[in-house]
Amino acid sequence: MLVAAIQFKTGDAKNIMGKGLSLIEKALKKKPDFILLHELFNTIYFPQHKAEEHFGLAEEIPGETTEKISSLVKGTGTTIIASIFEREKKNHYISAAVIDPERGVIGTYRKLHIPTITGIHETYYFKPGDKGHVLFKTPKANISVMLCYDRHFPESARIYGLKGADILFVSASTPKSAKYIWYTEMQAHAFSNLYYLVCANRCGTEGGIDFLGRSFICDYRGKIMEEASEDKDEIIYAEIDIDEARRARQESAFYRDRRPELYREVAAQV
Repeated sequence: MLVAAIQFKTGDAKNIMGKGLSLIEKALKKKPDFILLHELFNTIYFPQHKAEEHFGLAEEIPGETTEKISSLVKGTGTTIIASIFEREKKNHYISAAVIDPERGVIGTYRKLHIPTITGIHETYYFKPGDKGHVLFKTPKANISVMLCYDRHFPESARIYGLKGADILFVSASTPKSAKYIWYTEMQAHAFSNLYYLVCANRCGTEGGIDFLGRSFICDYRGKIMEEASEDKDEIIYAEIDIDEARRARQESAFYRDRRPELYREVAAQV
């Protein structure tokens, strides 16, 4: 099975959507089974500023962007994971649409953990996701999604393993200031839960943020298989074997020796 991750600069793009679709078309030439795009792939990273006008970037799922992607992948055998700014009635979410090559949008994940720190105002725009930890059972693999800040929460990473995810897709807009922990926590998720992890991250400079890039793919042991640079538009690919990962999970002491009765404190309100 072939998986791919796309990263590109949006800050200098005259047509961000067009650039993203062009890179999808390029990636499709290698016939991957899955393609992941970085977080909010079709817009600037607008949450670094509070501005009412940016709510105009939101759209429904299914909607214009997902229909364009569906047209591109129709009949290709490739599933796309695309993060966009979602509008549902009066609510707004930062979401990822899973787009099947035959059925179109088969489901949506909504970011569960919403940060607000200096220079990032996501809580101004987005409500916390209301769909929980979603497992998408596609014909080729069971997949789950995290959006950027979600990856800092190992509880979520474990839940996806317990649900039977074969691949965790992490779509991000992470700055260079977080480089020190970039690989460590996600490789740990893959190793501890025995699934493949595919990460696509925004690159380039937008306003006051230098984005890290460094998209990567690692195996179920946490070993990096492919990685991108910090500052270039790139597509990375890796061949993975989910049957091998499933066997490793079945044989794993990590799952066999779990004692759920001891873990109630994790969910307790402190």
